Amino acid sequence: MLKIETFENESLIFNFTGDWERTTQRAYEGNYSYGSKNISHSQESNAYLTVTTDYIEFYWYVSSESSYDYFEFYIDGNREIRQSGTSGWNKFSKSLTKEEHTFHWKYYKDGSVDRGDDRAYIDNLILNIGESRYFIEDEGVLKVWNGTNQQYDVVQIIDEQTQELVDLTPDKLTDEIFLNYGMETLKVSRAGLVDLRPKIYYFTNEDEIVNQPEGFCLKLIETVKSLPKIVVENTGRILEQTISSITIDDTVSGTGDLQYALSKDKNTWYVFDTTNKVWQVVDITNDTDFAAKGMRKEDFEVITEAHYEEIFKVGDELYLAFRFYKGEETDECKFKGVKINYTSPLDIII
Repeated sequence: MLKIETFENESLIFNFTGDWERTTQRAYEGNYSYGSKNISHSQESNAYLTVTTDYIEFYWYVSSESSYDYFEFYIDGNREIRQSGTSGWNKFSKSLTKEEHTFHWKYYKDGSVDRGDDRAYIDNLILNIGESRYFIEDEGVLKVWNGTNQQYDVVQIIDEQTQELVDLTPDKLTDEIFLNYGMETLKVSRAGLVDLRPKIYYFTNEDEIVNQPEGFCLKLIETVKSLPKIVVENTGRILEQTISSITIDDTVSGTGDLQYALSKDKNTWYVFDTTNKVWQVVDITNDTDFAAKGMRKEDFEVITEAHYEEIFKVGDELYLAFRFYKGEETDECKFKGVKINYTSPLDIII
């Protein structure tokens, strides 16, 4: 979680040590920055900060005798900046390994001559500190986002007694499980979720949030465009002959998706398993089941007349169920029509 120290408030966010101080002499933004102490010849002024982080960013400024009086910055004893003269404001940023780091800002003078402010400054210090993790409870089990499957999946952990994999439930939560299995961010999606109002479990080790929970706000935004929409036809098509094939005309773009299921009574819904060449029942009210089994228009190309005869007879009604999913607002996901091809043309008497 990124935290920014602007030095505008007398009470600083980070626990600096050393002799640097807030000053209005210069500032990148606002009125204050953090500057080296006023020193004389052959002296130095230092600021230190030790914190667990994986990222640091700040702006720095030095005004001194060129080539003699220097501003330096160190990370864990390794020098990252060394500059003298008048620099103007410069930005420094660096990604680090997530562990404890010691940052050291230093300004020092040689034995003679004063130039400019004779100081160094930093402003708008940003550090990524603290750990935050999330789980979503759905139907009594905890889930996290699976980037490969593009949905929320159940988390499984090893049971200490049986040494077998079991579903993670809220009663098994510990700080260690949060840190090892929890999500760092929440994916804006309902894919893989069944409950209409799933619970969110949040973990943080930041003292500021724990000690002042009234100052913490978790804002969740989920737009309608990301929600799967399931539509069922009200009126079926009466089958006048044996079905030879069905052709679907639709348009899908981007991350959008359009899936289908078939029924003859709107109670039992079928989809065709193109791998095993068999029909299977799908629960269209369960988005996870529909998303996993639902047919797409190309799947209809492998269904034969014999397969259709297993489900549909002449005189039956045929209904379509659609699962629309738009990942982004610009995605197109449109059903245009369906064509039922019969085994023989109908006799028409004019």
